[in-house]
Amino acid sequence: MAGVATKNIWLVLHRWFGLLTAVFLFIAAVTGCILTMRASIDRAVNGDLFEYAGEASQRLDPIDAVARYEAANPGVQVMVFPLNPPADENISISVSAKPGEPSIGEDEVFLDPSTGDVVRSRSTDAGFSGRQIIPLLLEIHYTLYAGDSGRIFMGFIALGWLISGIIGLYLTLPRKAPFLQNWAPAWTYSPKRSFARQMLDLHRSSALWLFLFLIALAFTSVALNFFSEVYDPVVTTISPLKKSLFHLDAPFPNGMVPSLTYADALALAQQQAEASGVEWQPATALYYPNWNLYGVTFSDNGILNYKYLGPIYYYFDAASGAFIHEVNPYTDSAGLVMIRMVYPVHSGEVGGPLTVFLVFLLGVATAGHCITGVWLWLKKRGPRIAAKKIRL
Repeated sequence: MAGVATKNIWLVLHRWFGLLTAVFLFIAAVTGCILTMRASIDRAVNGDLFEYAGEASQRLDPIDAVARYEAANPGVQVMVFPLNPPADENISISVSAKPGEPSIGEDEVFLDPSTGDVVRSRSTDAGFSGRQIIPLLLEIHYTLYAGDSGRIFMGFIALGWLISGIIGLYLTLPRKAPFLQNWAPAWTYSPKRSFARQMLDLHRSSALWLFLFLIALAFTSVALNFFSEVYDPVVTTISPLKKSLFHLDAPFPNGMVPSLTYADALALAQQQAEASGVEWQPATALYYPNWNLYGVTFSDNGILNYKYLGPIYYYFDAASGAFIHEVNPYTDSAGLVMIRMVYPVHSGEVGGPLTVFLVFLLGVATAGHCITGVWLWLKKRGPRIAAKKIRL
């Protein structure tokens, strides 16, 4: 009977972890499902930002289009832009004010790829307009739109989800042999059973079939929410990075203005990639004012993506052109692998569209677990209270 008593304790813990996290986990699951389609949703809602009506043959090289924009806007610093934007879209660039210049209200600008002229612009801060719907969903998913306090809170919600999932697996294990034969019913669902039993079967069997994926999603949720406080220090202590730079304090906290151009940075990055034997293509160019570094990312197809462990980065001094740093999880330590695996696994981008769709399904399943878990608690609450009164 000791086993029964032990399982009853874990059942209570599973129940209360589930109840305490259900509402917030449901919100995260639903917003997470939507965010797997964020690029398509953004283009559907804000098509006028992206659509390019000109001829493909008239398009400038993105480097040249950005150079024209910079020449026309000397007080603005271009921060990030794609090197291979879609042929039917404008060029999206992230911008900020240069040191000493007036601040900019809208930090994403869309350039006509044939002229470098501004077509539209918007703020990427979370807001309730169509322009800002994706940042809003991201904030709700990550922080409940409550800033850093919300991030920490959602980190504990994710931790409760992780613990509850592990306890849930234990609760399905049979108490007597034969093990597999007695465990098999927990994996099944039948529409012929009573509605209450169907709710239990949906809650339990779907969690078992998806257990490893759900645990991976829960673990990466915890890692992302507690990244700088716990995850990053722990993994880099276990396996220090071979090449570390951004763990240091930025040398120019007030920002700098680069002496070189993006064209210089791209040429340097291509030379460095060739010297390193990297056959991937340049995907994006970027600038860090507080480090005075240009960077270029390389991906398998020339489009920024997070398949595998994500892109390779090369950084160069924006004053001298000296090669400063490389971020390459495919040649660095296990610590960098553990760091760089978190987002691709959590977003599903690790394996491309198929694994993104899997994360969508996991979000649907998690929302379902929240609903069925609360329903089962409400269904059994009356009998539990009645039994407790009888015992008293």
